[in-house]
Amino acid sequence: MNNTGTKNKIEWKKIGISDREVFENTGENAEGIAMFSFASMFFWKDFYHTSYSIINGNIVMRGCSDGCDDVVYFPRGLQNDVKDTVEQIINSEGNTICFMPLTERTAETIKEVYPFSKISLIDGKCEYVYNQSDLATLSGKKYHPKRNHIAKFDKNYTYEYIEINEEKIPLLRECAKHLFEKIENSPVDEFTAINTAIDNFVQLKLRAGVITVDGNYVAYSIGSSVNKDVADIHFEKADRSYEGSYAKINNCFAVYAFADKKYLNREEDLGIEGLRKAKLSYYPAHLNQMYKIELF
Repeated sequence: MNNTGTKNKIEWKKIGISDREVFENTGENAEGIAMFSFASMFFWKDFYHTSYSIINGNIVMRGCSDGCDDVVYFPRGLQNDVKDTVEQIINSEGNTICFMPLTERTAETIKEVYPFSKISLIDGKCEYVYNQSDLATLSGKKYHPKRNHIAKFDKNYTYEYIEINEEKIPLLRECAKHLFEKIENSPVDEFTAINTAIDNFVQLKLRAGVITVDGNYVAYSIGSSVNKDVADIHFEKADRSYEGSYAKINNCFAVYAFADKKYLNREEDLGIEGLRKAKLSYYPAHLNQMYKIELF
């Protein structure tokens, strides 16, 4: 879908599972941004009303933000004909459109052709990226509390970690349903996204693991590869009545699902202070800060 001419209305296509090949063939998510992974964009497509177009060889996404503002962003970066691409979007969608979330590189690329634009950080859209080896080994004094949580879990429970393959998808589905009903105030929109992920598990090339204790579902995690070095941990749920369950699934998934990756992106903190503290307690290797840019 190529758009030429700045006066034409852009045709937006709702993102579908068959579009994975289009995204893979139009640049790489080189910076390992979790929210720009095809899998993540696909199973959140209904929540964010996501659609896309290709302009001057750039993939352009359109949707809404958590605050329900209309937003445009570039999941593979903005590489070609920057000024013309942005002008096509503005002429088609109006100058009230907000360009976000953007990597710093993309924001600076736009600023080069719009020098009077304003770049600012987006609160709550900071992704936490960890060394896979840190989460797998939990070595060193700083991880002593995490090792204690896992040691208590191992001492108190006889558990089984189950790697999910195509044949075991029904087990993952049962576990997700059980924990949705078990965990108080589980978000319905998130559960919808989880089910979309499970429904398209093979096509999205997802990886998952489930922990059971005496046949009872205790925890699960779902992730996927973002690029050759980075994996995205999309969902992680655990029954807190089993002490150490979150630490255990976190560790098991790092060990068994993504031994081939250098980094694990555990996504954003949503601006929630408790979640921010939990993510910082695992000592991220670096943060993916996200930005917005105001042109007017």
